[in-house]
Amino acid sequence: MILKKEQKYIISPELNSLNRFSPKLKIAVLASGEGSNFQVLIDLAKKELFDIDIKILICNNKNAGCVKRATEEKIPYFICDESSCKNRDDFEKKIINKLIESDIELIIMAGWMKIVTEKFINSVRKKIINIHPSLLPSFKGKNPIKDALENGSLITGCSVHYVVPEVDSGELIIQGALAINKDENIQNLTNNIHEIEHLILPFAISEAGFTVRR
Repeated sequence: MILKKEQKYIISPELNSLNRFSPKLKIAVLASGEGSNFQVLIDLAKKELFDIDIKILICNNKNAGCVKRATEEKIPYFICDESSCKNRDDFEKKIINKLIESDIELIIMAGWMKIVTEKFINSVRKKIINIHPSLLPSFKGKNPIKDALENGSLITGCSVHYVVPEVDSGELIIQGALAINKDENIQNLTNNIHEIEHLILPFAISEAGFTVRR
């Protein structure tokens, strides 16, 4: 059990160290929003606490905070706006080509707000993971934090899983849980879940990367 800011988090499996990779694990981050999980990975890599090489950020929103973070850290990024593509197939093809061009070993969806097709997933099977703000299999889909509150759940959290064609249904890698207070509001709960995400995502990447390298 991990205590942080007087909040009790339960994380399973209990992993205490990150796997070592030599050469460094080549990753791509797919994000659509602020990019706080992206920043956690940047910081770990800069401090040489995690053997990852963030080859590229791929984003579908040119105004997203994650793009600003990539710019500041001089990390290559690619903006793929679906509205400028002929269709979804064209959109995904551009992303796949960029992943191949960047020689990516593992893809991390960290706040990627697009459902990917089976064709995309099959092209990178077992090389793509996603972080989701609920204790899967509960509250799959778009608004899991709101759904947990509205359904009167007593606990919630976040999960990192392999991506499969069925939304939020892939094999779990790691989960973190916390209690929902009686007077909880969505913003506070979201902030608490983000803290757990920041803790568990590196370990999930470490475990998935070890599988990729085997």
